Amino acid sequence: MATVRDVITTALKEIGVLAAGETATADDAADGFAMLNRLIDQKAAERLFIYTVTRTTWTIVSGTGTYTVGTGGTVNVARPVIIEHISLQDTSTSPDTEYPLHELTENAWAALRFKDQTDTLPVSYYYNPTFPLGTLKLWPAPTSATLEGVIYHPQAVTQFAGLTTSISLPPGYEEFLVTNLAVRMTSTYGRALDPMLLQRAREAEGIIKRANKRLVDLTFDAGALIGGAQRMRGYDITQG
Repeated sequence: MATVRDVITTALKEIGVLAAGETATADDAADGFAMLNRLIDQKAAERLFIYTVTRTTWTIVSGTGTYTVGTGGTVNVARPVIIEHISLQDTSTSPDTEYPLHELTENAWAALRFKDQTDTLPVSYYYNPTFPLGTLKLWPAPTSATLEGVIYHPQAVTQFAGLTTSISLPPGYEEFLVTNLAVRMTSTYGRALDPMLLQRAREAEGIIKRANKRLVDLTFDAGALIGGAQRMRGYDITQG
């Protein structure tokens, strides 16, 4: 299993800074480590770079509709840039019953006239990716005392702790890290960018994104569909 130092050393060899058998200096290793973690940080914001979705539950407080999301927040997970799904889990049934909630867009949330409305069970949620903690709002605010929240969130690759950290990632990621780090290093070390290296870096990223692409259920606006059907029935070809 490769370490962070191995990836940095290989990347330096890719651009000709190191020859076979040579190792990176302390300064080169430190610079490479910082660049690699910046690459990881950037890709954490790209959904197709994230290979797994994690399911996490948290306790719903009766009458409370707003929850913070992130490390140390009410929903204590790494702050997600996006959320796949939010559900409610009723623990008073056996087995527990999970109810999916409808996601509200920015416009839909803004259009709600009574944002502090309460009810036994909410039907929708709105997520605002504020920083450092995201803000999750359930609507209406639930009053039931037997609920848990369920969040399905992409679990991004985290930045590496140090040069000796072992890299344990799915197939394809090591090549991506080596080639894309090497591409970034070319300007730092004043090297010309090899077109073949750039092509390999792009191919490596494409392979990861294709592997992480997931099927989604097809949805539609029932009202728009019905309206469209009515318009089609009323259309007269002779009227142009």
